[in-house]
Amino acid sequence: MVEHNEQQASMAKMHADVLRIYAEISRMHAEQGKLNAESLKITCKTFWYPMGVAMAVVATIASITGMAIKLLL
Repeated sequence: MVEHNEQQASMAKMHADVLRIYAEISRMHAEQGKLNAESLKITCKTFWYPMGVAMAVVATIASITGMAIKLLL
């Protein structure tokens, strides 16, 4: 009888450990999703900021060229 109680206590402890591990896995999965979203946001910013600067430079050069052509002709 005592052996049976010890076995049940051991099983209950093992079950609690498994539940704790599953909770930790769920927490890590949620954190991974959060980090992936943040990484995507940073990747988009590092692409679009230089693209915006390049478009502004092209627009400025086009405007200056257009004004120079109008003044010279």
